[in-house]
Amino acid sequence: MVQLKFYKVNKLELENKLQNGTQLKLNNQTKYNVNYIDGDNVCIGNLEFRITDDNQNPFELRIEMVAQFTYDPGDDKAEIHTQSFDQIFPFLRQIVHTATSYTGMPGLMIPIIRLNPDTVRVNNKEDNESSPLN
Repeated sequence: MVQLKFYKVNKLELENKLQNGTQLKLNNQTKYNVNYIDGDNVCIGNLEFRITDDNQNPFELRIEMVAQFTYDPGDDKAEIHTQSFDQIFPFLRQIVHTATSYTGMPGLMIPIIRLNPDTVRVNNKEDNESSPLN
């Protein structure tokens, strides 16, 4: 069982130079990696998230987060990866909503993203996982 112990926002950058009423076509990019601490049943999730406008309007949001999780011995790494992402994602979603609302625009509520454990790549050599999402 994966359990979130803490998370922290390392970077939050937001550019909003839009005129009021500008219509946006938003594009989300997400990258999530999990690194394991040997023998402690602890892993660190690193999440990078970016929102831009497909029409090149001057709007961009970048967030980098890190979170620590514990897991049970014998847990499958692909499952750890997806469960840890599922636990940190609601916090990312709320941060996006709150940060964008501070710029004078309605707060953005990004759609829920679910990872498929079958598409998670596990790199046993370095004992980390990577899952690019677009």
